[in-house]
Amino acid sequence: MPHFEFSVDAALLRELGERLVGQPHIALAELIKNSYDADAHNVEVIFDDDEIIVTDDGDGMSTSTFQNFWMRVGSPHKQEITETKFGRRPTGSKGIGRLAVQFLGSKLKLRTTPRGDTTNEMLATLDWSVATRAQELTKARVNYVERKRTAPYASNAFHGTEIKIESLNQIWKEPELKGLAQQVWQLQPPFRREGASDFAISLSHPDTDIEAAFEKQIGRNLDIWSARLRGRILQPVSGDLEGSRRFRLLLEFSGENPERHDYVVKNCQLHKCEFEIRVFSLYHKQRFGVQVEQARQYLKDYGGVHIYDAGFHLPYYGPDTDWLKTEIDHSHRLSASKLLPAELQIEQGLNNLPTMSRVYGVVNVDTGRERQAAVREHRLRLNEYLQIQASRDRLVDNPSYRALRDAVRYALDFYAVRQTVRMAPEATEQKRIGEVASARVRRVEEVLDSYKEKMPSTVYRAISAEVREAVSASETEAENAVKQMGLLGALATAGIAALAYEHEANKQLVDLESIAARLSSGRSTNDAESGAALQAWIKRARQTRALFAPLNDAENREHRAKLRAGAVIETISHNVAPLLGETRFEFDIPDNLRFPDGTVAEWSAIFQNVFINAANAMLDTPRHMISVSASEARGNHRILVQDTGVGVDLDVAEDLFQPFLRRLEISAARREMGLGGTGLGLAIVRMVANNLNCRVRFTKPTEGFSTAFELSWR
Repeated sequence: MPHFEFSVDAALLRELGERLVGQPHIALAELIKNSYDADAHNVEVIFDDDEIIVTDDGDGMSTSTFQNFWMRVGSPHKQEITETKFGRRPTGSKGIGRLAVQFLGSKLKLRTTPRGDTTNEMLATLDWSVATRAQELTKARVNYVERKRTAPYASNAFHGTEIKIESLNQIWKEPELKGLAQQVWQLQPPFRREGASDFAISLSHPDTDIEAAFEKQIGRNLDIWSARLRGRILQPVSGDLEGSRRFRLLLEFSGENPERHDYVVKNCQLHKCEFEIRVFSLYHKQRFGVQVEQARQYLKDYGGVHIYDAGFHLPYYGPDTDWLKTEIDHSHRLSASKLLPAELQIEQGLNNLPTMSRVYGVVNVDTGRERQAAVREHRLRLNEYLQIQASRDRLVDNPSYRALRDAVRYALDFYAVRQTVRMAPEATEQKRIGEVASARVRRVEEVLDSYKEKMPSTVYRAISAEVREAVSASETEAENAVKQMGLLGALATAGIAALAYEHEANKQLVDLESIAARLSSGRSTNDAESGAALQAWIKRARQTRALFAPLNDAENREHRAKLRAGAVIETISHNVAPLLGETRFEFDIPDNLRFPDGTVAEWSAIFQNVFINAANAMLDTPRHMISVSASEARGNHRILVQDTGVGVDLDVAEDLFQPFLRRLEISAARREMGLGGTGLGLAIVRMVANNLNCRVRFTKPTEGFSTAFELSWR
């Protein structure tokens, strides 16, 4: 029969590139993923004047491989590969990565040398503008030449692929490079172990600040921890516990100050031991743009607690090795620690013991140093010092190894007990609204994950889907509650300020009546005097109305952003100035300091109450000064508001944040002015601050001041 055949317009190349790739950083990420799939150990991304070079030390391509696979758009050959030679799961499967090249620039030079023939190379060139004018996709030409290899590839390798993209279509700045890091971070393991799956990404850019931003972002995956444990050995213990070692542990929950805890490990002869373990809660939206599913897979591949011997990674210890016995204790549903002393034990204390799929940790030891100490202490014959096996992949199972295991496991048990205490009902009163319920739902998911291997896959998937839906709903409700409570705090503050507004408005009406009386009677000496009086009244009226500015504007009520702290605080101080009399302010806040995400209304609710409290405390003191300063310590930002008032007793200062509790006596006249005395101001401050992930407290003031209020956040 007569027939027609389909033809494909060459413009489809551009259409596919734009629609399937979408954004420049995703396009460039596709090229890096191609290097990963080619079993490269190193990939270098180099930005220069109007060109990008991506070079790797991977398998490279022969001319036939290039023709049959790279030149065939939509080639499904990767779908047939479940694992590369180095045991990697292929990241690409749809054959569209090469379209990223056309999306990024109009000209391509591709140089490649296969791993099996390192003396030769193939150079292919393509001008996309010419290719799309060919009309027929099958007529678009790529010119190539085979020749002797002219230069090495990444890390001076003799094999690999180099892609040079010229006449760029985009300008690359910091946001685009951060986006690139978010796309490829999971390809790079958290440590260099010189193994088959090792993969390193380096980036070179004329702007060193952009390079630094990329490097910082690509390591952010390990910065989304919910808790961090840092431990180190202190010194031998004498007396009844001779032969033991004392350790110091710092336990830090995200957004909170570290807690120090010292403990003793018996029968321990270690001389060097330091560790850091990070615990992750991957059940909701994460910081820094890290995707939850990617983070979970990353910890599955690289998590666990690893051991380094004088900087050498012992390959046995990692995500598949339960050397700390946490998985065993989970399966036995152990609820009490075998290591913690009685005074630290609580009911169901190990319910929050993390599984290895939720932690990443590094333990540093030095078996060479341990051997030297054993010789010095005449313990060499006992063979009980920490030592590495002949295979150099793990430590000998002897008393020193078991002491090392106890020292690290003690830290995890301590974390589990503290986390259980934090999740108890009496400890959750100061958490963000809705946070407790969602945390408990996430706990169900953690428990479910720990039993995954013991359940039929269909049952696990069904239950897991329901639980994740509940987690999502709980998180949404929590975020809605946060917004509502933030606005409620601002409204409550405005209600308290309304009393002050009423008092000030009455004073202004008296002034207006006086001006009107002078004008009506003709007693006014001149128009200038009357005009000046009216201008003074208008100024006072506007200043008083500024009390409600945070609520009058919808953007101030609803728009959440990382606001500049100094500008916001100075504006609030100006707004409340009419209520503070002769109080003077001094500010020392860096211009680049920004608050966590929040609205103007929420920050106004906090600082308006704090400033008015400070003014009340200074009523009967000769000096009326409020100082607002900022500092940073141990990863926390801190705003310190100090005044010269009567001071507070720090032993009972925490009680001041309870509703309707007052320590400072306010005169009846002062209360009528709306300036304090309700006992709600600091309760509102804490409620709003908690919902902004901030901590508030009274602390020791600096010299010259009597009261110090602190607001801090990570």
